[in-house]
Amino acid sequence: MHISPLNLEVERIYSQVVRNDYKTLAVVATESGEGVTSLATAIAQRSLLAGKSTLIVDLNLYHPNLESQGITPVVKSQRLLPSPELVGVIGEHTYCTGIIAPSKRGIIMELRRPDSLEGYLKEWHKEYDLVIFDTSPISRMNANNIPPERVAAAADGTIFIVMAGQTTEAMVSESVKRLNDAGAHLLGCVLNDKKNHSLKIALLLEIDKLQKYLPKIARMLRHKILSSHLLSLEI
Repeated sequence: MHISPLNLEVERIYSQVVRNDYKTLAVVATESGEGVTSLATAIAQRSLLAGKSTLIVDLNLYHPNLESQGITPVVKSQRLLPSPELVGVIGEHTYCTGIIAPSKRGIIMELRRPDSLEGYLKEWHKEYDLVIFDTSPISRMNANNIPPERVAAAADGTIFIVMAGQTTEAMVSESVKRLNDAGAHLLGCVLNDKKNHSLKIALLLEIDKLQKYLPKIARMLRHKILSSHLLSLEI
C-alpha cells in the first residue's frame, strides 16, 4: 500500500514532528499488514521534500520491507548494523536512504541490549535530521525479533497504527500497555480504514453481486447510491 507524501494526514503528522523538533520517530502496529512501512516511508519522503536529511531503519524482522539497491553505503559505521545506503520498498518504486533489516543473530542480540539503539542514534544524528524506525508487529514477538516497544522507547515519539475493522479493542489496549510500560512516548494513533468501508462503499459492493443476475435493478440501485447526498457526506 503506497501513501503519497503529499497526503493530508501525512502532512499533519510531519507538522507535529517538526513543531516538536523530534529527531527520532518510531512507527508501530499490533499486527502485520496494518501499514507501518507505508506510513514510515511516506513520512520519510515528506521530510526529504522539506530538504531534511532523513534515514529510515527497517527493524521489522517479522516481515522486512526494505531492500538494498546495490549502491555503496553513504555513511560508514564502525558498529555491526549495516551502513545507510539507497534502499527501496519491496514491490514499489519508493526509494530513500535507509538501513535494511539485520539478519545475523549477533546483530539482533546487540540491538536488544540496553542503550545499544541509543548508541546508533547518536551516530545517525550527526548525519541525519530525522531517523524513522519501521518495527515488527507488537503481537508477533519471538526470539527472532527486536521488541518494537524497545525501539519505541529509544525514539523521541511513536505513532501507533490501527487497522479499523480488524484490530480489536483488547489487542489495542494490550499494545498500548506494552508501549507505555517500556517508556515510549505515544504521539497519537492513526486509523487505517482500508478494510473498514463506508456505508456507501459497502452498499456498492453488495450491489455488484446483483449485477450478474439482475443487471437493470443493479444499475438503478447503483445510480441512486452514487447520487445520494447523504451517503456522500464525510463523517
